[in-house]
Amino acid sequence: MKPIIKNSGFAAVAGLLLNILVLGVSGCAGGGGRAGTIYSENLGTGTLYDINTKSQAILNRYQYRIERVESTTDLLYIETEWKNRYPFDDEIEQGVNAALTRIVIRATPRGRGVGSDNNSIRFEGENKVRYQGGEEWHIVPMSPMLIAHFKDITDDLITDLRTGFRKF
Repeated sequence: MKPIIKNSGFAAVAGLLLNILVLGVSGCAGGGGRAGTIYSENLGTGTLYDINTKSQAILNRYQYRIERVESTTDLLYIETEWKNRYPFDDEIEQGVNAALTRIVIRATPRGRGVGSDNNSIRFEGENKVRYQGGEEWHIVPMSPMLIAHFKDITDDLITDLRTGFRKF
Protein backbone atom coordinates (compact mmCIF):
# COMPACT_ATOMS: atom_id res chain seq x y z
CA MET A 1 0.00 0.00 0.00
CA LYS A 2 1.37 3.37 -0.94
CA PRO A 3 1.16 6.32 1.42
CA ILE A 4 -0.88 9.29 0.37
CA ILE A 5 0.92 12.55 0.78
CA LYS A 6 -1.18 15.38 -0.38
CA ASN A 7 1.65 16.70 -2.54
CA SER A 8 3.55 13.79 -4.06
CA GLY A 9 6.28 13.11 -6.59
CA PHE A 10 7.84 15.95 -8.53
CA ALA A 11 5.15 18.30 -7.27
CA ALA A 12 6.19 17.56 -3.66
CA VAL A 13 9.84 18.35 -4.32
CA ALA A 14 8.95 21.46 -6.29
CA GLY A 15 6.48 22.49 -3.59
CA LEU A 16 9.04 21.96 -0.83
CA LEU A 17 11.66 23.99 -2.68
CA LEU A 18 9.14 26.75 -3.35
CA ASN A 19 8.12 26.79 0.32
CA ILE A 20 11.74 27.04 1.42
CA LEU A 21 12.27 29.91 -1.00
CA VAL A 22 9.12 31.69 0.17
CA LEU A 23 10.07 31.18 3.82
CA GLY A 24 13.54 32.52 3.18
CA VAL A 25 12.26 35.60 1.37
CA SER A 26 9.28 36.42 3.56
CA GLY A 27 10.54 35.12 6.90
CA CYS A 28 7.17 33.61 7.84
CA ALA A 29 5.35 30.30 7.65
CA GLY A 30 1.65 29.73 7.28
CA GLY A 31 -1.07 27.75 9.01
CA GLY A 32 -2.75 24.47 8.27
CA GLY A 33 -4.64 23.12 5.33
CA ARG A 34 -1.76 23.21 2.87
CA ALA A 35 -0.87 20.19 0.79
CA GLY A 36 1.80 17.91 2.26
CA THR A 37 1.07 18.73 5.90
CA ILE A 38 -0.47 15.36 6.84
CA TYR A 39 1.07 11.96 6.18
CA SER A 40 -1.77 9.54 5.48
CA GLU A 41 -1.64 5.83 4.68
CA ASN A 42 -4.13 2.97 4.50
CA LEU A 43 -2.78 0.09 6.59
CA GLY A 44 -5.11 -2.65 5.39
CA THR A 45 -7.61 -4.45 7.58
CA GLY A 46 -7.76 -6.13 10.95
CA THR A 47 -9.84 -7.06 13.95
CA LEU A 48 -10.52 -4.38 16.55
CA TYR A 49 -8.54 -6.38 19.10
CA ASP A 50 -5.46 -6.59 16.85
CA ILE A 51 -5.70 -2.97 15.75
CA ASN A 52 -6.01 -1.72 19.31
CA THR A 53 -3.31 -3.85 20.92
CA LYS A 54 -0.78 -3.87 18.09
CA SER A 55 -1.14 -0.18 17.28
CA GLN A 56 -0.57 0.77 20.90
CA ALA A 57 2.47 -1.53 21.11
CA ILE A 58 4.05 -0.02 17.98
CA LEU A 59 3.31 3.54 19.09
CA ASN A 60 4.93 2.73 22.44
CA ARG A 61 7.96 1.29 20.63
CA TYR A 62 8.40 4.65 18.88
CA GLN A 63 7.88 6.45 22.21
CA TYR A 64 4.49 7.96 21.40
CA ARG A 65 2.17 8.21 24.41
CA ILE A 66 -1.51 7.46 23.90
CA GLU A 67 -3.70 10.42 24.82
CA ARG A 68 -7.10 9.14 23.77
CA VAL A 69 -8.73 5.88 22.70
CA GLU A 70 -12.38 5.78 21.68
CA SER A 71 -14.20 2.67 20.58
CA THR A 72 -17.74 2.57 19.22
CA THR A 73 -19.53 0.23 16.85
CA ASP A 74 -18.48 2.45 13.94
CA LEU A 75 -15.00 3.61 14.92
CA LEU A 76 -11.83 2.80 16.81
CA TYR A 77 -9.88 6.02 17.31
CA ILE A 78 -6.38 6.14 18.78
CA GLU A 79 -4.66 9.50 19.21
CA THR A 80 -1.23 10.18 20.68
CA GLU A 81 -0.07 13.19 22.62
CA TRP A 82 1.97 15.73 20.70
CA LYS A 83 5.48 14.29 21.01
CA ASN A 84 8.22 16.83 21.54
CA ARG A 85 11.09 15.61 19.37
CA TYR A 86 14.44 16.83 18.15
CA PRO A 87 14.18 18.12 14.56
CA PHE A 88 15.51 15.95 11.74
CA ASP A 89 18.63 17.18 9.91
CA ASP A 90 16.64 18.38 6.89
CA GLU A 91 14.34 20.35 9.21
CA ILE A 92 17.32 21.95 10.95
CA GLU A 93 18.61 23.03 7.53
CA GLN A 94 15.29 24.90 7.12
CA GLY A 95 15.79 26.76 10.41
CA VAL A 96 13.63 24.52 12.60
CA ASN A 97 14.75 24.30 16.23
CA ALA A 98 11.80 22.38 17.75
CA ALA A 99 9.21 19.91 16.47
CA LEU A 100 6.00 18.29 17.69
CA THR A 101 4.54 15.16 16.12
CA ARG A 102 1.22 13.40 16.68
CA ILE A 103 -0.30 10.21 15.27
CA VAL A 104 -3.95 9.27 14.78
CA ILE A 105 -5.11 5.77 13.86
CA ARG A 106 -8.72 5.18 12.80
CA ALA A 107 -10.42 1.86 12.15
CA THR A 108 -13.86 1.64 10.57
CA PRO A 109 -15.95 -1.47 9.77
CA ARG A 110 -15.71 -2.86 6.24
CA GLY A 111 -18.93 -4.82 6.48
CA ARG A 112 -22.08 -4.94 8.52
CA GLY A 113 -22.55 -8.70 8.70
CA VAL A 114 -23.34 -10.49 11.94
CA GLY A 115 -20.15 -11.18 13.83
CA SER A 116 -18.10 -9.22 11.32
CA ASP A 117 -14.91 -7.77 12.79
CA ASN A 118 -13.08 -6.71 9.66
CA ASN A 119 -12.02 -3.09 9.83
CA SER A 120 -10.19 -0.72 7.48
CA ILE A 121 -7.27 1.01 9.16
CA ARG A 122 -6.03 4.52 8.41
CA PHE A 123 -2.87 6.18 9.77
CA GLU A 124 -2.33 9.93 9.92
CA GLY A 125 0.82 11.69 11.04
CA GLU A 126 0.82 15.38 11.90
CA ASN A 127 3.65 17.77 12.60
CA LYS A 128 4.30 21.27 13.90
CA VAL A 129 7.62 23.10 13.89
CA ARG A 130 9.08 26.17 15.55
CA TYR A 131 11.78 28.21 13.86
CA GLN A 132 14.90 29.68 15.45
CA GLY A 133 14.08 32.96 17.14
CA GLY A 134 10.33 32.30 17.02
CA GLU A 135 7.76 31.35 19.61
CA GLU A 136 4.87 30.22 17.38
CA TRP A 137 4.27 26.70 16.12
CA HIS A 138 3.79 26.35 12.35
CA ILE A 139 2.19 23.62 10.26
CA VAL A 140 4.37 23.26 7.17
CA PRO A 141 4.94 20.61 4.48
CA MET A 142 6.74 17.57 5.85
CA SER A 143 10.41 17.04 5.29
CA PRO A 144 11.65 13.88 3.55
CA MET A 145 13.18 12.61 6.82
CA LEU A 146 9.89 13.05 8.69
CA ILE A 147 8.06 11.22 5.90
CA ALA A 148 10.61 8.38 6.22
CA HIS A 149 9.99 8.31 9.99
CA PHE A 150 6.23 7.94 9.48
CA LYS A 151 6.87 5.30 6.78
CA ASP A 152 8.95 3.27 9.26
CA ILE A 153 6.06 3.34 11.73
CA THR A 154 3.45 2.38 9.13
CA ASP A 155 5.65 -0.44 7.80
CA ASP A 156 5.94 -1.85 11.33
CA LEU A 157 2.19 -1.50 11.87
CA ILE A 158 1.40 -3.28 8.60
CA THR A 159 3.82 -6.11 9.43
CA ASP A 160 2.46 -6.59 12.95
CA LEU A 161 -1.16 -6.44 11.81
CA ARG A 162 -0.53 -9.12 9.17
CA THR A 163 1.21 -11.51 11.56
CA GLY A 164 0.84 -12.90 15.04
CA PHE A 165 -1.96 -14.37 17.03
CA ARG A 166 -5.53 -13.27 16.53
CA LYS A 167 -8.35 -13.05 19.05
CA PHE A 168 -11.77 -13.70 17.53
